[in-house]
Amino acid sequence: MKFKMSPNVAVRTQRQFEKAVEFYSNVLGFKNRSTDPDLADFDANPINLFVLEDDEFRGPVMELFVEDLDKAREYLEANGCKILRWRGRGQDCYVEDPFGVRFNVWEQKD
Repeated sequence: MKFKMSPNVAVRTQRQFEKAVEFYSNVLGFKNRSTDPDLADFDANPINLFVLEDDEFRGPVMELFVEDLDKAREYLEANGCKILRWRGRGQDCYVEDPFGVRFNVWEQKD
């Protein structure tokens, strides 16, 4: 199974979206590229930092690219990862590794 680290990191917030956007914009000085009121997309060179409101999860979520989402799920589960949210291709597929790190697994064909 081949995994590739994505340049995308999401910060999930619970009822603190506006405060998070203000922090990353004004304190850290990242430019918000989004015009969507429910999503902030910051240029945090060399990564893309997304801020999203989420009632279920809080904190950072890194992202992994895979060529086959279904095979990746089986492989990760067999190797001690816990499925937190699995919505399928083009949507959130969150896993937590055995060390507590959360990843969104995203299918991307080469």
